[in-house]
Amino acid sequence: MGRPRTEIGTYGNINITEIRTGVHEARTRFRYRNGQLRPVKRRGKTAAAAERALKRALVQKSKEVAGKKINGDTRFGHVMDLWLADFKAKVERGERAHKSLYDYRDTLKHLRKHMSELTCREAEDAGMCDETLKTIRKDTAGGTRGKSGYSAATRAKTVLSHVCGYAVRHGAMMTNPVRSVETIENGDQEPILVLEPDQRADFIAKLRAECEARAGNKKLGPRAQAWLDLPDLAEVMLATGARPGEALAMIGSDVEPTKRTALIGHHLVRVEGQGIERKVLRKGRRKAINPMYPSWAAPTFNRRKIAAGKGAMFPTWNGQWQDPSNVSKRLNAVCEAIGYGWVSARMYRHTVGTHIVDQGGTNEDAADQLGNTPAMVQKHYRRPKITNTKTAEALESLMDAPDTGS
Repeated sequence: MGRPRTEIGTYGNINITEIRTGVHEARTRFRYRNGQLRPVKRRGKTAAAAERALKRALVQKSKEVAGKKINGDTRFGHVMDLWLADFKAKVERGERAHKSLYDYRDTLKHLRKHMSELTCREAEDAGMCDETLKTIRKDTAGGTRGKSGYSAATRAKTVLSHVCGYAVRHGAMMTNPVRSVETIENGDQEPILVLEPDQRADFIAKLRAECEARAGNKKLGPRAQAWLDLPDLAEVMLATGARPGEALAMIGSDVEPTKRTALIGHHLVRVEGQGIERKVLRKGRRKAINPMYPSWAAPTFNRRKIAAGKGAMFPTWNGQWQDPSNVSKRLNAVCEAIGYGWVSARMYRHTVGTHIVDQGGTNEDAADQLGNTPAMVQKHYRRPKITNTKTAEALESLMDAPDTGS
């Protein structure tokens, strides 16, 4: 009968050798999670000291292996921790966004309340997962993310599916139960709101006047520039369709006045412990675009380019990158004050996409400007026409008798 294999996370016999006077070496072979047996050795002044040092090292290695080894009896909260650590590693490698890490970590707090003390075998119940998601939707209804709790529930479903997928890949679950939960319905979707043609000039004029008034507060000192930046930022977003974090990431060399183009190829994110960082590519790791901007925005782009030099076009008072979240809060406050409280950051892109199509462009034209697909433009970035003159003209011939040629 063959010798039994060393189990994963354990080790074989310990051998101790005196290397020289006063130096002993204890060694053994440890079986790692990948199944490989590798030598581990430690030294000490005596045989006992060397053996103790080796055993301390082996205990630590056993903990590392056991920490990643999960099964049906493993606490589901532990699997959440392992998945989050794995996701964090992907963020550090640049494979995932920092904001996704922060959002998913917050979402796990909701899931932990209901499932962290279950075993993986118990959590593999589709009914349990379905009940948890419905409870999260109910608990978050009326919050800032939407009155129905839809956003919180859909994000919780996404995160739960990722965690269960991790459990399946590591042998703690047979199937992913989230695949069998009920579809989360959104009911009547909110309409796509845009700045209408007769509102746009009025909006910019009132925005500029309000921001100049707020910047007039002498107590702000150089920080007053944060308010003066908002009207120019709004013009840049309306002229390009860029998101706030993308527009704020632009530098002077991104603007080419002779061609009237603005390169949009970076975005700003907050990284814990480091502050605001400029990341390559647009939001969602989308490729850079280089759209043309209209002539009415040329003065703003030219002025900002000259002031920026090779630096940021919208820097803070001390030359740092602006926080997109803080900028959005200031914009919301000003919009509320001037009677446009319903205008949010996304509505600048909505306005651009809608205007392009209303002026005879196609969804493809709007997609080129916004850097999205035509399907995304149709679904998220343009307001459907309530009255379409082209279709009315086409219907004029609906009741015409066919030409028989006689």
